[in-house]
Amino acid sequence: MKIGLEVHVQLATRTKLFCGCPVREGEPNTLTCPTCLGLPGSRPRVNAKAVEHAVKIALALNCRVPERLVFSRKTYFYPDMAKNYQITQFEVPVGSGGWLEVGGRKIGIRRVNLEEDPARLVHVGGFANQKYVLVDYNRSGIPLCEIVTEPELGSPEEARLFLQTLASLLDYLDVWNGTIKTDANISTVGARVEIKNISGFREVEKALRYEALRQKRVGARRETRAWDPEAGVTRSLRKKETEEDYGYIFEPDIPPVRLGPVVRSVRPTIPELPWEKRERFEREFGLGRELSKAVTSDADIAILFEKTAEKFDPKFAASWITVVKKVLNYNKLRLKDTGFGDREFAEILRAVSAGELSDRAAELVLREVVPDPGSLNRAIEKYGKVAGGSVEAIVEDVVKENPEAVADYLKGNEKALHFLVGRVMAKTGGRADAREVREMLKKKLSR
Repeated sequence: MKIGLEVHVQLATRTKLFCGCPVREGEPNTLTCPTCLGLPGSRPRVNAKAVEHAVKIALALNCRVPERLVFSRKTYFYPDMAKNYQITQFEVPVGSGGWLEVGGRKIGIRRVNLEEDPARLVHVGGFANQKYVLVDYNRSGIPLCEIVTEPELGSPEEARLFLQTLASLLDYLDVWNGTIKTDANISTVGARVEIKNISGFREVEKALRYEALRQKRVGARRETRAWDPEAGVTRSLRKKETEEDYGYIFEPDIPPVRLGPVVRSVRPTIPELPWEKRERFEREFGLGRELSKAVTSDADIAILFEKTAEKFDPKFAASWITVVKKVLNYNKLRLKDTGFGDREFAEILRAVSAGELSDRAAELVLREVVPDPGSLNRAIEKYGKVAGGSVEAIVEDVVKENPEAVADYLKGNEKALHFLVGRVMAKTGGRADAREVREMLKKKLSR
Protein backbone atom coordinates (compact mmCIF):
# COMPACT_ATOMS: atom_id res chain seq x y z
CA MET A 1 0.00 0.00 0.00
CA LYS A 2 1.30 3.44 -0.96
CA ILE A 3 -0.29 6.63 0.34
CA GLY A 4 0.59 10.23 -0.45
CA LEU A 5 -1.10 13.34 0.93
CA GLU A 6 -1.75 16.79 -0.51
CA VAL A 7 -2.52 18.92 2.52
CA HIS A 8 -4.10 22.35 2.08
CA VAL A 9 -3.60 24.67 5.04
CA GLN A 10 -5.37 28.02 5.33
CA LEU A 11 -2.77 30.62 6.31
CA ALA A 12 -3.42 33.14 9.08
CA THR A 13 -3.60 36.47 7.24
CA ARG A 14 -5.99 39.39 7.52
CA THR A 15 -6.48 39.69 3.75
CA LYS A 16 -6.58 37.41 0.72
CA LEU A 17 -3.55 36.27 -1.25
CA PHE A 18 -3.86 38.59 -4.25
CA CYS A 19 -6.22 41.38 -3.13
CA GLY A 20 -7.23 43.41 -0.08
CA CYS A 21 -10.51 41.63 0.68
CA PRO A 22 -10.74 40.56 4.35
CA VAL A 23 -10.43 36.93 5.44
CA ARG A 24 -13.38 36.45 7.80
CA GLU A 25 -16.91 35.08 7.98
CA GLY A 26 -19.61 37.01 6.16
CA GLU A 27 -22.82 36.74 4.17
CA PRO A 28 -22.20 34.74 0.97
CA ASN A 29 -20.59 36.70 -1.88
CA THR A 30 -20.13 39.93 0.10
CA LEU A 31 -16.35 39.78 0.76
CA THR A 32 -15.25 39.99 -2.85
CA CYS A 33 -13.70 42.36 -5.38
CA PRO A 34 -12.89 42.29 -9.13
CA THR A 35 -9.57 40.50 -8.45
CA CYS A 36 -10.87 37.56 -6.43
CA LEU A 37 -13.85 37.31 -8.79
CA GLY A 38 -11.46 37.14 -11.75
CA LEU A 39 -13.06 40.03 -13.63
CA PRO A 40 -11.35 41.34 -16.80
CA GLY A 41 -8.77 44.06 -16.17
CA SER A 42 -8.14 43.17 -12.52
CA ARG A 43 -4.51 42.70 -11.43
CA PRO A 44 -3.28 40.51 -8.55
CA ARG A 45 -0.76 41.75 -5.97
CA VAL A 46 1.06 39.39 -3.59
CA ASN A 47 0.34 39.28 0.16
CA ALA A 48 3.77 39.57 1.84
CA LYS A 49 2.62 37.96 5.10
CA ALA A 50 1.40 34.87 3.23
CA VAL A 51 4.81 34.54 1.59
CA GLU A 52 6.51 34.76 4.99
CA HIS A 53 4.23 32.08 6.43
CA ALA A 54 4.85 29.74 3.48
CA VAL A 55 8.63 30.17 3.72
CA LYS A 56 8.48 29.53 7.45
CA ILE A 57 6.61 26.25 6.87
CA ALA A 58 9.08 25.18 4.17
CA LEU A 59 12.08 25.85 6.42
CA ALA A 60 10.54 24.00 9.37
CA LEU A 61 9.92 21.02 7.05
CA ASN A 62 13.63 20.94 6.13
CA CYS A 63 12.94 22.02 2.53
CA ARG A 64 15.18 23.76 0.03
CA VAL A 65 13.89 27.28 -0.65
CA PRO A 66 14.64 28.81 -4.09
CA GLU A 67 16.02 32.27 -4.71
CA ARG A 68 12.80 33.46 -6.34
CA LEU A 69 9.08 32.86 -5.83
CA VAL A 70 7.33 32.20 -9.14
CA PHE A 71 3.57 31.78 -9.64
CA SER A 72 1.83 29.79 -12.37
CA ARG A 73 -1.67 29.51 -13.85
CA LYS A 74 -3.41 26.14 -13.48
CA THR A 75 -6.25 26.05 -16.00
CA TYR A 76 -9.46 24.19 -15.26
CA PHE A 77 -13.14 24.80 -15.88
CA TYR A 78 -15.11 24.33 -12.65
CA PRO A 79 -17.67 26.74 -11.15
CA ASP A 80 -15.55 27.29 -8.02
CA MET A 81 -12.91 29.21 -10.05
CA ALA A 82 -14.52 32.21 -11.77
CA LYS A 83 -11.59 33.06 -14.06
CA ASN A 84 -11.19 29.38 -15.11
CA TYR A 85 -7.65 29.17 -13.76
CA GLN A 86 -6.06 29.09 -10.32
CA ILE A 87 -2.94 31.06 -9.42
CA THR A 88 -0.67 28.48 -7.82
CA GLN A 89 2.89 27.17 -8.21
CA PHE A 90 4.20 24.38 -10.40
CA GLU A 91 7.71 24.73 -11.81
CA VAL A 92 9.26 26.49 -8.79
CA PRO A 93 7.53 25.81 -5.44
CA VAL A 94 8.32 27.66 -2.20
CA GLY A 95 10.02 24.54 -0.83
CA SER A 96 11.06 21.09 -2.04
CA GLY A 97 13.00 18.01 -0.94
CA GLY A 98 12.08 18.20 2.76
CA TRP A 99 10.91 15.73 5.38
CA LEU A 100 8.86 15.38 8.56
CA GLU A 101 9.60 12.70 11.13
CA VAL A 102 6.53 10.68 12.13
CA GLY A 103 6.69 7.72 14.47
CA GLY A 104 10.44 7.39 14.03
CA ARG A 105 10.26 7.52 10.19
CA LYS A 106 11.15 10.45 7.94
CA ILE A 107 8.29 11.06 5.49
CA GLY A 108 9.48 12.92 2.41
CA ILE A 109 8.00 16.31 1.56
CA ARG A 110 7.95 16.67 -2.23
CA ARG A 111 6.92 20.31 -2.36
CA VAL A 112 5.40 23.23 -0.48
CA ASN A 113 3.24 25.52 -2.65
CA LEU A 114 1.53 28.83 -2.14
CA GLU A 115 -1.83 29.18 -3.91
CA GLU A 116 -5.27 30.77 -3.78
CA ASP A 117 -8.31 28.91 -2.45
CA PRO A 118 -11.22 28.38 -4.87
CA ALA A 119 -14.77 29.40 -4.01
CA ARG A 120 -16.96 27.25 -1.77
CA LEU A 121 -19.54 24.96 -3.38
CA VAL A 122 -22.69 24.27 -1.35
CA HIS A 123 -24.39 21.01 -2.35
CA VAL A 124 -28.03 21.62 -1.43
CA GLY A 125 -29.64 18.34 -0.37
CA GLY A 126 -26.31 16.66 0.42
CA PHE A 127 -23.59 15.31 -1.82
CA ALA A 128 -25.42 12.15 -2.85
CA ASN A 129 -28.89 13.68 -3.36
CA GLN A 130 -28.11 17.27 -4.26
CA LYS A 131 -30.89 19.25 -5.93
CA TYR A 132 -28.59 22.06 -7.07
CA VAL A 133 -25.26 23.68 -6.18
CA LEU A 134 -24.64 27.19 -4.85
CA VAL A 135 -21.31 29.05 -5.08
CA ASP A 136 -19.92 31.37 -2.40
CA TYR A 137 -16.95 33.42 -3.65
CA ASN A 138 -16.08 34.81 -0.22
CA ARG A 139 -13.50 32.01 0.09
CA SER A 140 -12.06 32.61 -3.38
CA GLY A 141 -8.51 33.97 -3.07
CA ILE A 142 -7.86 33.05 0.58
CA PRO A 143 -4.16 32.07 0.90
CA LEU A 144 -3.43 28.36 1.08
CA CYS A 145 -0.21 26.52 1.66
CA GLU A 146 -0.22 23.11 -0.03
CA ILE A 147 2.13 20.50 1.47
CA VAL A 148 2.65 17.46 -0.77
CA THR A 149 4.26 14.31 0.62
CA GLU A 150 6.07 11.59 -1.23
CA PRO A 151 3.96 8.38 -1.52
CA GLU A 152 5.75 6.94 1.50
CA LEU A 153 2.94 6.54 4.04
CA GLY A 154 2.22 2.87 4.58
CA SER A 155 -1.20 2.81 6.23
CA PRO A 156 -4.28 4.95 6.96
CA GLU A 157 -3.17 5.13 10.61
CA GLU A 158 0.23 6.54 9.62
CA ALA A 159 -1.50 9.10 7.40
CA ARG A 160 -3.56 10.29 10.37
CA LEU A 161 -0.45 10.46 12.56
CA PHE A 162 1.33 12.51 9.89
CA LEU A 163 -1.51 15.04 9.82
CA GLN A 164 -1.58 15.31 13.61
CA THR A 165 2.20 15.89 13.68
CA LEU A 166 1.95 18.48 10.92
CA ALA A 167 -0.88 20.31 12.72
CA SER A 168 1.22 20.45 15.88
CA LEU A 169 4.11 21.96 13.90
CA LEU A 170 1.81 24.57 12.33
CA ASP A 171 0.55 25.52 15.80
CA TYR A 172 4.10 26.13 17.00
CA LEU A 173 4.89 28.21 13.92
CA ASP A 174 1.67 30.25 14.45
CA VAL A 175 1.03 30.48 10.71
CA TRP A 176 -2.43 28.97 10.22
CA ASN A 177 -6.02 29.44 11.38
CA GLY A 178 -6.72 25.77 12.15
CA THR A 179 -8.43 25.00 8.81
CA ILE A 180 -6.96 22.04 6.96
CA LYS A 181 -8.24 19.92 4.05
CA THR A 182 -6.58 16.89 2.55
CA ASP A 183 -6.50 15.15 -0.80
CA ALA A 184 -5.29 11.58 -0.31
CA ASN A 185 -3.73 9.42 -3.02
CA ILE A 186 -3.74 5.65 -2.49
CA SER A 187 -2.72 2.66 -4.57
CA THR A 188 -3.05 -0.94 -3.43
CA VAL A 189 -3.41 -2.88 -6.69
CA GLY A 190 -1.61 -0.70 -9.21
CA ALA A 191 -3.64 2.35 -10.31
CA ARG A 192 -3.52 5.45 -8.12
CA VAL A 193 -6.83 6.88 -6.88
CA GLU A 194 -7.18 10.40 -5.48
CA ILE A 195 -9.76 11.17 -2.79
CA LYS A 196 -10.59 14.89 -2.75
CA ASN A 197 -11.30 17.41 0.01
CA ILE A 198 -11.38 15.37 3.20
CA SER A 199 -11.87 17.38 6.40
CA GLY A 200 -10.58 15.98 9.69
CA PHE A 201 -7.74 13.62 10.56
CA ARG A 202 -10.01 10.74 11.51
CA GLU A 203 -11.99 11.21 8.31
CA VAL A 204 -8.79 10.87 6.28
CA GLU A 205 -8.07 7.59 8.04
CA LYS A 206 -11.63 6.36 7.46
CA ALA A 207 -11.61 7.36 3.77
CA LEU A 208 -8.29 5.61 3.13
CA ARG A 209 -9.36 2.51 5.03
CA TYR A 210 -12.57 2.28 2.97
CA GLU A 211 -10.77 2.93 -0.33
CA ALA A 212 -8.15 0.26 0.40
CA LEU A 213 -10.89 -2.30 0.98
CA ARG A 214 -12.80 -1.17 -2.13
CA GLN A 215 -9.72 -1.50 -4.34
CA LYS A 216 -8.97 -4.99 -3.04
CA ARG A 217 -12.58 -6.00 -3.71
CA VAL A 218 -13.25 -4.48 -7.14
CA GLY A 219 -9.86 -3.27 -8.36
CA ALA A 220 -8.90 0.30 -9.23
CA ARG A 221 -8.57 2.60 -12.21
CA ARG A 222 -6.91 5.99 -12.25
CA GLU A 223 -9.63 8.39 -11.16
CA THR A 224 -10.65 11.10 -8.70
CA ARG A 225 -13.17 10.17 -6.02
CA ALA A 226 -14.94 12.11 -3.26
CA TRP A 227 -15.36 11.05 0.37
CA ASP A 228 -18.96 10.97 1.59
CA PRO A 229 -18.63 11.06 5.40
CA GLU A 230 -22.33 10.49 6.03
CA ALA A 231 -22.43 7.25 4.03
CA GLY A 232 -18.84 6.32 4.89
CA VAL A 233 -17.93 5.62 1.24
CA THR A 234 -15.96 7.17 -1.61
CA ARG A 235 -17.83 8.09 -4.80
CA SER A 236 -16.45 8.50 -8.31
CA LEU A 237 -16.13 12.13 -9.48
CA ARG A 238 -14.18 12.05 -12.73
CA LYS A 239 -11.28 10.51 -14.57
CA LYS A 240 -8.04 11.61 -12.94
CA GLU A 241 -6.39 14.52 -14.74
CA THR A 242 -2.68 14.55 -15.52
CA GLU A 243 -0.46 17.61 -15.04
CA GLU A 244 -0.59 18.18 -18.83
CA ASP A 245 -4.37 18.52 -18.64
CA TYR A 246 -4.01 21.68 -16.55
CA GLY A 247 -1.95 23.57 -19.15
CA TYR A 248 0.37 25.27 -16.65
CA ILE A 249 1.96 28.57 -17.75
CA PHE A 250 3.90 31.15 -15.75
CA GLU A 251 1.61 33.83 -14.29
CA PRO A 252 2.28 36.92 -16.47
CA ASP A 253 0.66 39.41 -14.07
CA ILE A 254 2.94 38.65 -11.10
CA PRO A 255 6.71 39.22 -11.39
CA PRO A 256 9.06 36.86 -9.49
CA VAL A 257 9.55 37.66 -5.79
CA ARG A 258 13.07 37.50 -4.30
CA LEU A 259 13.06 35.05 -1.37
CA GLY A 260 16.59 35.55 -0.03
CA PRO A 261 15.62 38.50 2.21
CA VAL A 262 12.46 36.65 3.34
CA VAL A 263 14.46 33.56 4.36
CA ARG A 264 16.97 35.68 6.29
CA SER A 265 14.21 37.49 8.21
CA VAL A 266 12.04 34.42 8.85
CA ARG A 267 14.63 31.81 9.87
CA PRO A 268 15.46 33.43 13.27
CA THR A 269 11.73 33.52 14.15
CA ILE A 270 11.26 29.73 13.97
CA PRO A 271 10.60 28.68 17.59
CA GLU A 272 11.60 25.55 19.48
CA LEU A 273 9.64 22.87 17.62
CA PRO A 274 7.48 20.14 19.25
CA TRP A 275 10.04 17.33 19.05
CA GLU A 276 12.80 19.62 20.34
CA LYS A 277 10.63 20.73 23.26
CA ARG A 278 9.67 17.11 23.99
CA GLU A 279 13.30 16.06 24.27
CA ARG A 280 14.05 19.03 26.56
CA PHE A 281 11.09 18.27 28.83
CA GLU A 282 12.21 14.67 29.15
CA ARG A 283 15.73 15.80 29.98
CA GLU A 284 14.93 18.75 32.29
CA PHE A 285 11.74 17.58 34.01
CA GLY A 286 12.16 13.80 33.92
CA LEU A 287 8.89 13.28 32.05
CA GLY A 288 8.28 9.93 30.35
CA ARG A 289 7.96 9.81 26.58
CA GLU A 290 4.15 9.57 26.49
CA LEU A 291 3.65 12.33 29.08
CA SER A 292 6.09 14.62 27.29
CA LYS A 293 4.24 13.99 24.01
CA ALA A 294 0.96 14.92 25.69
CA VAL A 295 2.21 18.26 27.01
CA THR A 296 4.02 19.27 23.79
CA SER A 297 1.42 18.30 21.18
CA ASP A 298 -0.02 21.85 21.30
CA ALA A 299 2.11 24.98 21.55
CA ASP A 300 -0.19 26.77 24.03
CA ILE A 301 -0.49 23.64 26.19
CA ALA A 302 3.31 23.40 26.31
CA ILE A 303 3.56 27.03 27.45
CA LEU A 304 0.91 26.43 30.12
CA PHE A 305 2.85 23.40 31.40
CA GLU A 306 6.19 25.18 31.48
CA LYS A 307 4.81 28.13 33.45
CA THR A 308 3.08 25.78 35.89
CA ALA A 309 6.17 23.58 36.31
CA GLU A 310 7.93 26.61 37.82
CA LYS A 311 5.52 26.48 40.80
CA PHE A 312 4.66 22.77 41.16
CA ASP A 313 6.29 19.39 40.74
CA PRO A 314 6.59 18.98 36.93
CA LYS A 315 5.20 15.43 36.89
CA PHE A 316 2.24 16.52 39.03
CA ALA A 317 1.58 19.47 36.70
CA ALA A 318 1.93 17.28 33.58
CA SER A 319 -0.56 14.73 34.89
CA TRP A 320 -3.18 17.49 35.28
CA ILE A 321 -2.33 18.93 31.84
CA THR A 322 -3.70 15.69 30.38
CA VAL A 323 -7.03 16.40 32.13
CA VAL A 324 -7.09 19.92 30.66
CA LYS A 325 -6.59 18.41 27.21
CA LYS A 326 -9.49 15.99 27.76
CA VAL A 327 -11.77 18.88 28.67
CA LEU A 328 -10.67 20.87 25.61
CA ASN A 329 -11.22 17.90 23.31
CA TYR A 330 -14.66 17.20 24.79
CA ASN A 331 -15.72 20.82 24.20
CA LYS A 332 -13.99 20.97 20.79
CA LEU A 333 -11.95 23.95 21.93
CA ARG A 334 -8.36 25.10 21.56
CA LEU A 335 -6.67 26.55 24.64
CA LYS A 336 -5.99 29.88 22.89
CA ASP A 337 -9.75 30.34 22.40
CA THR A 338 -10.74 29.87 26.07
CA GLY A 339 -8.94 32.45 28.21
CA PHE A 340 -7.94 29.67 30.61
CA GLY A 341 -4.34 30.27 31.65
CA ASP A 342 -1.60 29.55 34.17
CA ARG A 343 -3.26 31.65 36.93
CA GLU A 344 -6.44 29.56 36.95
CA PHE A 345 -4.54 26.31 36.51
CA ALA A 346 -2.15 27.11 39.38
CA GLU A 347 -5.03 27.93 41.73
CA ILE A 348 -6.68 24.58 41.02
CA LEU A 349 -3.42 22.68 41.56
CA ARG A 350 -2.83 24.63 44.80
CA ALA A 351 -6.27 23.56 46.02
CA VAL A 352 -5.49 19.91 45.19
CA SER A 353 -2.10 20.10 46.92
CA ALA A 354 -3.67 21.68 50.01
CA GLY A 355 -6.34 18.99 50.22
CA GLU A 356 -9.14 21.42 49.48
CA LEU A 357 -10.09 19.53 46.30
CA SER A 358 -10.13 15.78 45.79
CA ASP A 359 -8.85 14.48 42.45
CA ARG A 360 -12.41 13.86 41.32
CA ALA A 361 -13.53 17.32 42.46
CA ALA A 362 -10.59 18.97 40.69
CA GLU A 363 -11.58 17.27 37.45
CA LEU A 364 -15.13 18.59 37.86
CA VAL A 365 -13.73 22.08 38.50
CA LEU A 366 -11.65 21.89 35.31
CA ARG A 367 -14.70 20.84 33.32
CA GLU A 368 -16.41 24.09 34.31
CA VAL A 369 -13.44 26.47 34.44
CA VAL A 370 -11.59 25.62 31.21
CA PRO A 371 -14.52 26.74 28.99
CA ASP A 372 -15.41 29.54 31.46
CA PRO A 373 -12.37 30.84 33.44
CA GLY A 374 -14.53 33.41 35.21
CA SER A 375 -16.24 30.61 37.15
CA LEU A 376 -13.05 29.61 39.01
CA ASN A 377 -13.95 30.72 42.56
CA ARG A 378 -17.54 29.56 42.22
CA ALA A 379 -16.46 26.12 40.97
CA ILE A 380 -13.88 25.60 43.74
CA GLU A 381 -16.48 26.55 46.35
CA LYS A 382 -19.04 24.29 44.70
CA TYR A 383 -16.80 21.21 44.57
CA GLY A 384 -14.50 21.94 47.52
CA LYS A 385 -13.93 18.97 49.80
CA VAL A 386 -16.54 18.34 52.49
CA ALA A 387 -15.17 18.76 56.02
CA GLY A 388 -14.01 15.50 57.64
CA GLY A 389 -16.77 15.43 60.22
CA SER A 390 -19.48 15.82 57.58
CA VAL A 391 -18.05 12.96 55.54
CA GLU A 392 -18.04 10.76 58.64
CA ALA A 393 -21.70 11.62 59.23
CA ILE A 394 -22.54 10.71 55.65
CA VAL A 395 -20.66 7.42 56.03
CA GLU A 396 -22.76 6.67 59.11
CA ASP A 397 -25.96 7.37 57.15
CA VAL A 398 -24.91 5.22 54.19
CA VAL A 399 -24.07 2.27 56.48
CA LYS A 400 -27.47 2.54 58.15
CA GLU A 401 -29.34 2.91 54.85
CA ASN A 402 -27.72 -0.11 53.17
CA PRO A 403 -27.75 -3.08 55.59
CA GLU A 404 -27.75 -5.65 52.77
CA ALA A 405 -24.58 -4.22 51.23
CA VAL A 406 -22.96 -4.11 54.68
CA ALA A 407 -23.87 -7.76 55.25
CA ASP A 408 -22.47 -8.72 51.82
CA TYR A 409 -19.18 -6.96 52.58
CA LEU A 410 -18.85 -8.65 55.93
CA LYS A 411 -19.29 -11.99 54.10
CA GLY A 412 -16.25 -11.10 51.94
CA ASN A 413 -17.94 -9.49 48.91
CA GLU A 414 -15.50 -6.69 47.95
CA LYS A 415 -17.93 -5.28 45.35
CA ALA A 416 -20.27 -4.32 48.18
CA LEU A 417 -17.61 -1.94 49.51
CA HIS A 418 -17.35 -0.32 46.07
CA PHE A 419 -21.12 0.19 46.17
CA LEU A 420 -20.97 1.86 49.59
CA VAL A 421 -18.13 4.15 48.50
CA GLY A 422 -20.21 5.14 45.48
CA ARG A 423 -23.19 6.00 47.67
CA VAL A 424 -21.04 8.26 49.88
CA MET A 425 -19.51 9.98 46.83
CA ALA A 426 -22.99 10.55 45.39
CA LYS A 427 -24.20 12.15 48.64
CA THR A 428 -21.15 14.47 48.74
CA GLY A 429 -21.55 15.44 45.08
CA GLY A 430 -18.14 13.93 44.34
CA ARG A 431 -16.36 16.33 46.67
CA ALA A 432 -15.07 13.74 49.14
CA ASP A 433 -11.83 11.86 48.57
CA ALA A 434 -12.75 8.33 47.46
CA ARG A 435 -9.67 6.78 49.10
CA GLU A 436 -10.43 8.45 52.44
CA VAL A 437 -14.07 7.32 52.18
CA ARG A 438 -12.95 3.77 51.53
CA GLU A 439 -10.70 3.77 54.60
CA MET A 440 -13.50 5.29 56.75
CA LEU A 441 -15.90 2.55 55.65
CA LYS A 442 -13.41 -0.25 56.25
CA LYS A 443 -12.63 1.12 59.69
CA LYS A 444 -16.33 1.56 60.49
CA LEU A 445 -17.27 -1.94 59.34
CA SER A 446 -14.37 -3.67 61.08
CA ARG A 447 -15.67 -2.74 64.52
